[in-house]
Amino acid sequence: MAIESAGGRSPDSRVRQPDDVAGGRTRWTGARGVAPGTRLAVAAVVPTLDHEAPLAVLREAPGLLPGLLPAAFGLTLPAFVDVAVADATFNQAAPVERRADLVLILRGAPPERAPSMGIVVEVQRHRDEAKRRSWPLYLAALHDRMRCPTCLVVVATDDAVARWAAAPILTFQPGWPFAPLVLGAGDVPRVSLDRAHRDPWLAVLSALVHGNRPDGTAASLAALAALADLPERQANPCYDLITGSLSQSARRALDQAMHNQSGTYEYKSEFARRYVAEGRLEEVRALLLSLAGRHGAVDDDVRERIGACTDLDLLRALALDVAGATDRDAAARVLDRMPHPAPTSP
Repeated sequence: MAIESAGGRSPDSRVRQPDDVAGGRTRWTGARGVAPGTRLAVAAVVPTLDHEAPLAVLREAPGLLPGLLPAAFGLTLPAFVDVAVADATFNQAAPVERRADLVLILRGAPPERAPSMGIVVEVQRHRDEAKRRSWPLYLAALHDRMRCPTCLVVVATDDAVARWAAAPILTFQPGWPFAPLVLGAGDVPRVSLDRAHRDPWLAVLSALVHGNRPDGTAASLAALAALADLPERQANPCYDLITGSLSQSARRALDQAMHNQSGTYEYKSEFARRYVAEGRLEEVRALLLSLAGRHGAVDDDVRERIGACTDLDLLRALALDVAGATDRDAAARVLDRMPHPAPTSP
């Protein structure tokens, strides 16, 4: 299977994103945060990072999902040579817009590149009966549009939500209960460091799924190390996805592990150094606030001093030093080097 990418490639597969597909690319904005496009969200619903993070990974590396299906569900997939992200809007004649989270199309060889299978992907963080009722509609609409076999895959990393999502949706059609395919935490492998370097996108997905679970620190560490194998424009937002998805306790455990393991800690410093080396003033300010905030070292005074500082070299140096701080006191000592803003003239 050869999968070509418009935005970089992973060591094991290449991801093709056709130009004529709407909503096929993830949009990264903000100095140090991730704001994926909300095109695939249901109208009037604000997507959360927990919901959007797995989708961002699958948009960048859509070949991951077909690779997981045979082992998870015993499926024999039709022959295909690439995977494309497709339009996830399913409109009806009535003025009601329905949007799935993600649609992937498995395509055959050129020149025809005929679709061989369509996959509707839904990420469920909690029970939502109204959303569940829409799943058969998504699948029927995609089947009609693409004229090929289709399936629905629900990504649910919470075990209780996964059991709820897997229950068949009963219909009056004899012999046809609609049974979603549910990809739970147990279906996404925890990857070793070696495998993480071979397939960094799988490592990122594994960290998002397992990072807050028992022994999840190892998954996060492997994914952060594998970011060195991605282009910087992809590694930076992936770092945000991984760390932003962690609970407070999981993030503390990760920070401690990075300090305890010299090789990983050196990578952390290298990552921070690379990120701030060419950062603009606003970006480095935001990074410094984020790093200091992890240690609880940000108050109104610190925020004011960072916001008033225009010395980019100093901000860069402080960001690197705060990244290496071991606790709140150490971070506070670094921030004490930040000058106070000059008093305004009366």
